[in-house]
Amino acid sequence: MPTVAGVQSLDVGGVAYNTAETATYNLGGKQRENIVGGGKGSVGYTEKARAAFIEVKIFLNEGQSSKDVTDAKFQEIKLNCADRTVVMNSGTEVGSGDNDASENSLTVRFEGNSARAVS
Repeated sequence: MPTVAGVQSLDVGGVAYNTAETATYNLGGKQRENIVGGGKGSVGYTEKARAAFIEVKIFLNEGQSSKDVTDAKFQEIKLNCADRTVVMNSGTEVGSGDNDASENSLTVRFEGNSARAVS
């Protein structure tokens, strides 16, 4: 799960939000777990799917509602960074929800089947 610095904005369904400078993401895919058996060392592995995610703290501007973000389902999500853009085609906000009224901010986490990083 990379932590990336130089985050510039988060787009949710075409609407841009200001963000904190760092975020975490995972492109998804498969996760392998080793199977050790009977004193013979590794005898194989199992695989399970790993959800792609993007998690970042956003700051709401005048006219932007937290409900627009927290209710987002199956939206295109773009994490715009100085050196890359992480794109998730069908992201749903899963409610990490750390709200801070003094900063007018909240931490959001979008999950989907897959994501990709574009340089």
